[in-house]
Amino acid sequence: MAVLKKLIPFLNEDDLKDLLNKVLSSIDEVYQDIKLKDLLPFLNDENIDNLFVERLRENKDIDSFLPFVSKQTLKNIVELYCNDRLNYEIDILKLKLYLDEDEISKIYKKLTKEI
Repeated sequence: MAVLKKLIPFLNEDDLKDLLNKVLSSIDEVYQDIKLKDLLPFLNDENIDNLFVERLRENKDIDSFLPFVSKQTLKNIVELYCNDRLNYEIDILKLKLYLDEDEISKIYKKLTKEI
């Protein structure tokens, strides 16, 4: 079944979306040895950002998403977090390696305010 995995870089957007749906709807998010993380480098930014936010809300693992999430989405999450407008719990420090200095500073200020 590793043959399908070798085809991923050559799939068009519709086929990628179809494969993504198969992975997401399968047990443990694995379809024919293809995991969600295998698709991330090939998905468009909007799909990645939407999946990332969905996984955050559901408290699922986000580590494999972080290198692919848009800077704007990360910035928005930090902004919501720092203004207590996030309607779900997250470990904001998981994002730290992918944040700009300004976002780190905002988090620092929030954390030191509450202590």
